[in-house]
Amino acid sequence: MRELEAQRAESRRRLSLDQIVSATVDLIDEQGIAAASMRTVARQLGVQVMALYRYVANREDLFDAVVDHIVGELDDDPTIQQDVGDDGWQSYLTDLAWGVRRYARAHPHAFPLVATRPPSAPWINPPLRSLRWIETMLANLSQAGFNDEQVLFTYRSFNSFLLGHLLLETSAMVIDDPKPGDGSFQAGDDTGAHDPVDPADPVPGSISPTRTTAKRKALANAETTSELLGVKPSDYPVIHRLRAGLTEDHFEQEFGAGLDILFGRIANKMDHV
Repeated sequence: MRELEAQRAESRRRLSLDQIVSATVDLIDEQGIAAASMRTVARQLGVQVMALYRYVANREDLFDAVVDHIVGELDDDPTIQQDVGDDGWQSYLTDLAWGVRRYARAHPHAFPLVATRPPSAPWINPPLRSLRWIETMLANLSQAGFNDEQVLFTYRSFNSFLLGHLLLETSAMVIDDPKPGDGSFQAGDDTGAHDPVDPADPVPGSISPTRTTAKRKALANAETTSELLGVKPSDYPVIHRLRAGLTEDHFEQEFGAGLDILFGRIANKMDHV
């Protein structure tokens, strides 16, 4: 007992915001968003829950810090250019886009937080929601010869494309690898004055896992699939004919192809403004 108390006292002395946020990210990766309550994070760190409130005001504050932490992983990605350089703006945006996709895929259960947390300012859009990265992107485009209208068009289009695609891709990953805290409702029991949680409260940005990719493919390839799902071949002949292909995972190829289309629109915008 004394040894355990000594360990907890040592943990309290060494506790930091970075340590708390890292533990929360790990918890979400392992168990889903709803599992990351103040109480469970404290338990993960071996401290009393009150110790966390020296660093964050509540779970909402903690989730904001989680978003900053995940987006901050771009800082450690060696493949991302810091400026446009000789390779041009398309190469710069390509590297940045694939970097964002890497952090999204590394944390699919946490990505809904990146996508849905209210930004601190109206000009900060997910998933590139770091002031430093946004400033760098806007400055690089300006230096590459974009006028202000073209910069704004590119910024909005780039973020919209990434957000839509990565929400679909990470949602598919979550469905294939569901965690106990991924459901539509809270799993925690935090009832303290600082962090009340009602199990009936919806989890922001969460989804309800339904069928895995394997189950979807099995259904699509079954002879009676269309009849079972109420999709009669006579009523929906094209869906019936293409049902197997509609379940295939082509996220990586579609991401690259989508970037090419997006860059074509940006180039066209530059030619006509």
